[in-house]
Amino acid sequence: MALKTVFNPAVLDPAGFEPASGSWLYALRIDGERFGVSVAGTAIEIARGRPEHAAATFETDVATLRAVAFGREPISRAEEEGRLTITGDRSAAKRFPRLFAVPDARSDARRGAPNVGDKLTGA
Repeated sequence: MALKTVFNPAVLDPAGFEPASGSWLYALRIDGERFGVSVAGTAIEIARGRPEHAAATFETDVATLRAVAFGREPISRAEEEGRLTITGDRSAAKRFPRLFAVPDARSDARRGAPNVGDKLTGA
């Protein structure tokens, strides 16, 4: 499932989640592939490549990213077990999982497993 399709813009309301700059930029290195995730207003954009000036960078594998992004596993556990490395702003990193609605595990399993790029960019 693509992160873009489970993005939850409802978390970007005036209740304090909106970043001071008006946007967040995350860098992901997933199984060696690099992506930039930009969240501005109520929109999310995901592109291949390494973004400059990311608030936080996540280095991990697809399964761990999904578990953390969908709230199925705490960031701290994935880090402790060596499956996730985060650099940059810890507060921004902790917000990352809140950006996504948790998908139904049964429908997720029925869809199969597209490649990492498809999962992230929604292709």
